[in-house]
Amino acid sequence: MATRRTVMTGGAALAAAASMAPRMTRAAEKSDVIVIGAGLAGLKAAILLADQGAKVTVLEANGRVGGRAYTADHVEGHPEFGASQIGPDYARVLDMCQRLDVKLGPGANIFAPFAFSVGGELIRKEDWPKSKMNKTVGEERPVVPAALFSYFLKKFMTFKSPEDWLEAEAAQFDVPPGPFFKSKGVSDEALRLMNEGLIAPDLYNVSMLTLMQEEWRSAMIFGVGESTGKDRFAQFGETSQHVVGGTSRLPEAMMRHLGDAVHLNKIAARIDMTEKNVTVGCLDGTAYTAEFAISAVPFRPLRRVSINPPLAGVQAEAVREMPYANNTQVMLRIKGAPYWEEDGLDASLWTDGPINAYRQKIASDGSRDVIQVLCVGKKGERFDQLSEKDRGELAVREFARLRPSTKGKVEVIGVHSWPNYMFVEGCRHSYGPGQCAKFAIEMIKPHGRLHFAGEHTRRLDVGMESAMESGERAAIEVLTRMEG
Repeated sequence: MATRRTVMTGGAALAAAASMAPRMTRAAEKSDVIVIGAGLAGLKAAILLADQGAKVTVLEANGRVGGRAYTADHVEGHPEFGASQIGPDYARVLDMCQRLDVKLGPGANIFAPFAFSVGGELIRKEDWPKSKMNKTVGEERPVVPAALFSYFLKKFMTFKSPEDWLEAEAAQFDVPPGPFFKSKGVSDEALRLMNEGLIAPDLYNVSMLTLMQEEWRSAMIFGVGESTGKDRFAQFGETSQHVVGGTSRLPEAMMRHLGDAVHLNKIAARIDMTEKNVTVGCLDGTAYTAEFAISAVPFRPLRRVSINPPLAGVQAEAVREMPYANNTQVMLRIKGAPYWEEDGLDASLWTDGPINAYRQKIASDGSRDVIQVLCVGKKGERFDQLSEKDRGELAVREFARLRPSTKGKVEVIGVHSWPNYMFVEGCRHSYGPGQCAKFAIEMIKPHGRLHFAGEHTRRLDVGMESAMESGERAAIEVLTRMEG
């Protein structure tokens, strides 16, 4: 699209818009489109709109851009607290990296192989099928605990295309996976082990359908490999890429490209719409008026924004009730002699204790001096009841209890909780049973002059690509209305 009509440029039109805008502490700054949220979705939408000649204003509540693409530059080693894996078919992400000269390197989420702690006993991966601690049955026994959920999702999937999860026939999977798996003969012990590592709350409070969509799409992007001995991250790690210097370098480059259109530390407090414009008022008293707005923030923080006229029906219910999954992390530095050489086990550790996993990262240069401790789902919720200091101490103490060779060999260098991270408040959305069919189509429809983007509004893709996909969709929706 090479041209577009000039929007709201006449003096009379601007005066009319100003007269209809609500009274604000300061005069409203005017543009064509306001984008709320400077994650990958919002930045992608803003760049596409600017490419077509629109004047765009991007409002970001935090003091940084990127949302859940977050390289912890304040932590030794600059670990990734969020997005890191760029799949070979992430066309929008790859195109943006090329366009903005963001360098990529091979591999992301490359971790040392896992040993397992079940019932407090350490088990080598190769010993798991015959271990006395392995209480699973039949075909389950060769599948290590970290891979059980992916294994059974793949077994029961019937999808043939990325759109299938949105079709009426898919409603049979819009159910909690626990009872579904049990009806198919999955053992109680396999269900217990799956629950120990689930990012969603548990097997009974998440829709299997949204998890199937992720699993299917990831398999199409990264290839379908052997899945009995690896979790999904490990399966896809070797075929992915990462941003050199950290994932945050990509949204930072997108912000630089947009120049002074991006405003940080702007907390949206209210969105007021008339028939001809939308005004976003911020907590600091500033206000911004445009013909259209795009909300590219998760629904949890959006709940605190006053929207007038208010959302209604299923869309309002989705914003009010959409669950979000937990992911809280502790970063450890390894010091002294390698603990894995002392005990002869693989360096990463999956556990059925209060912590999900200790993942030892293998950097692109081959260094192995950082461990990412993960507490997700219900375990993460319990973990987040502690202070950051106490979370770090518990992670170290539990590691030493389960794996004595680590005692005195690790120290805390960083702690992060996505649910506690202001203006994001969750590592990802997590449809409850029945909510895919109820919410997925209706919740992304424009509400007056307000459109919606963000990973939670994805249609076909996963990960970083799904955020870019949603921003592209919202930008096209707005451009179509501007030219109509």
